[in-house]
Amino acid sequence: MDGIILDCRGMTCSGPLMATAQKMKKLKAGQLLEVWTDDLAAEFDLPAWCQEAGHTLVAIEPREDYYSFLIRKKS
Repeated sequence: MDGIILDCRGMTCSGPLMATAQKMKKLKAGQLLEVWTDDLAAEFDLPAWCQEAGHTLVAIEPREDYYSFLIRKKS
């Protein structure tokens, strides 16, 4: 994968979303960001934010004790 991993496990509500938004600002158009989080609110927050911001939510994958969100930065 040509992306970057952002480990937000242990962060509480809005923490993963804020960290993701900050990290996405530093990426180039088309780059992938994989966000790891165990915050249940992120299951709703991150897809809604992607849609609002224009980024593509490529995949949501449940792992053993967290979720992985794969997001492509808008062009």
